[in-house]
Amino acid sequence: MKPTRLQSALAWLVAGYASLASTQATFSPGPSYSIGIPSGSSISSSSTGPLYFQLKAPATYQWVALGTGSQMAGSTIFVMYADGAGNVTISGRKASGKSEPKMDSVIQGGLELLEGSGVVDGNLVANVRCTTCTLDSDASSSSSPWIAAWNTGSSLDTTSTSATISQHSNQNTRQVSIDLSTASIASDSNPWSTSSSADPTTTGSSGSSSNPTSGSGNSGANAGISFSGQDFSAVEDYQMAHGIIMGVVVVLLFPLGAMFIRMGGSGVVHGILQVLSLCALIVGLGLGFKLADMTHSMLNNTHTIFGLVICVLFLIQPIFGVIHHIQYKRNLARASVSHVHIWYGRILMLLAVVNGGLGLQLAANSHNGEIAYGVVAGVVGVAYVVMVMIKRKDKQPLWKEGIPLGSPPGYGDGRAQPQYVRQADMMNFK
Repeated sequence: MKPTRLQSALAWLVAGYASLASTQATFSPGPSYSIGIPSGSSISSSSTGPLYFQLKAPATYQWVALGTGSQMAGSTIFVMYADGAGNVTISGRKASGKSEPKMDSVIQGGLELLEGSGVVDGNLVANVRCTTCTLDSDASSSSSPWIAAWNTGSSLDTTSTSATISQHSNQNTRQVSIDLSTASIASDSNPWSTSSSADPTTTGSSGSSSNPTSGSGNSGANAGISFSGQDFSAVEDYQMAHGIIMGVVVVLLFPLGAMFIRMGGSGVVHGILQVLSLCALIVGLGLGFKLADMTHSMLNNTHTIFGLVICVLFLIQPIFGVIHHIQYKRNLARASVSHVHIWYGRILMLLAVVNGGLGLQLAANSHNGEIAYGVVAGVVGVAYVVMVMIKRKDKQPLWKEGIPLGSPPGYGDGRAQPQYVRQADMMNFK
């Protein structure tokens, strides 16, 4: 039966609506990438859900990868390469830093190559559905962070999902921010299934392309997608500088400054050392702010929130120190603020060391790096505790050292005579 004009019009309207309702976020910095999230998907940073993505590049590419997040450390990465039999292999991996990401069996178990995948017209094409994936944002984020990387060279020609891949250059990477409202698809089904075999994707570079680009451009991105001006080496440099400065300050400088005063050092020198350490802490905090901005991790995780609070609390410590010093000079004995100054500092140092460990986890540092940090922090901590216990046993009352108690003769305001102040300083009961 021949359809009426009304039926034809309705069919066109339905098709048009489906076209508008189903879109994929697309960008082509060299290879072509597309991302689609089904309407109502539960996927987020804390829960899995269906996710569709497409990787497409000329067969002269050795491998092409797409990853969640703004840096390799901790990212879930999907790698596509030729299998040597006219098809492609898709490998789900986890990255732990500036090293080759390793295949993850949980992620791999949720990956499915869909219709249209393979080596088509000289292009590697992977249309993929993932059910074990998470994002580094929620599904409605207007600035969801992603990364892309690729490499050229001889085809890997393997079906192994754990095949070794060679390292890419700094030019062959991109950090991408995606408005996921542009990646909404109408249903949980292959958004590329209607493509012809000659052009299995509605997006990406032309199937006739045979020469890989150098990756210097950011062409082919649709609305809602922006490329970061930062490269991975800059992120890693900031990460290393922040980690080294903060680690040295909280594990070495602050504890050594505290031990210095217990070894008979001058209270003034102790104060100067700790203020200099505090300045270094502020520098590390500034680097941390810059790093968090580059990686879109500003105050959205325990390490950054806890770290900011600890740094603010450290800024108060010099106030307690000055009050303690003044009262100690006046009375030749600890006051209530003295105990606050001492224990407040000890607690902050302990919390800072713990937060440093959280930072190593956030950066997905190597296991050896975490062990080294723990060992150094443990050794310094034990040394500090031992020194406190020894000095406590050696501590003598002031009268046993020949220093009279109470206000010396001739002073009616409670101040000690200068010679006793100097003697108490040498004894260093702090």
